[in-house]
Amino acid sequence: MMAAPPILTRFVTHTGLSLGPDRAANLRAVLNAFARIPYENLTKIIGVSEASRSIVKQTPEQVIEGFIARGTGGTCFPLTLTLLRLLEALGWEAHPILADRRYGTDTHCALICRLEPGAWHLIDPGYLITTPCAIPTSGIARYTLPITSLELRSIPPTDRMELHTGIGSTPAASSLKYRLTYKVTPVDEETFHAAWDRSFDWEMMTYPVISSVIGTTQIYVQKNNLIVRSGTTSTKMTLDDATLIREVGARLALDEEVIKRALACLRS
Repeated sequence: MMAAPPILTRFVTHTGLSLGPDRAANLRAVLNAFARIPYENLTKIIGVSEASRSIVKQTPEQVIEGFIARGTGGTCFPLTLTLLRLLEALGWEAHPILADRRYGTDTHCALICRLEPGAWHLIDPGYLITTPCAIPTSGIARYTLPITSLELRSIPPTDRMELHTGIGSTPAASSLKYRLTYKVTPVDEETFHAAWDRSFDWEMMTYPVISSVIGTTQIYVQKNNLIVRSGTTSTKMTLDDATLIREVGARLALDEEVIKRALACLRS
């Protein structure tokens, strides 16, 4: 039997997983463990500011090591690339795709993975969708995740598919919000990296963004707003920097020093 790639071994060892001969069980285990890695732009802000460069990309190895050492993660591009490496190490066929949001083309990315017996599924770590969702060939597919419900709405005859989400397990159709439009065709490496390069000029690089799911609770930070969602309940707090650092540090396994450094970069 071939040895597992180092990145998979490192991740499995840290998260305490025990992989066996059941490929589907291994996939579920790795995806459940990967869900603990937060979406955050703090490391991106720090990398750019402290290196005095406009583009500093995290490698998959750096994402995993940062998660192990400091509880950090990354934005959609490094998270997607890291999960792609892990899925390929498990023997699954997966490819990156791009998505358009209201503010621009190719402003998000995700993965499609071919699950047995051959159907393509969406996995979007940047949007905290680590439960594979079968991609509809027509019509609407609905899924209930720990925090949100979502709809994937196909747009035939194109390769495009809209994502709509709502809070809770049974949100009213009228409460679902349009989020983005996926282009389900796999994207080549050059196009993927070009989109990633452009992300360093986005407005979100001017304020902190953190999103993480712990059990059935989502912790979300945008600017100085801390939002805690559980079920259909949502609590929003606007905090000063010191309180934000303390609150996020207490709620997540994210090193407070990372939050402090990112805020210092932004404030300076």
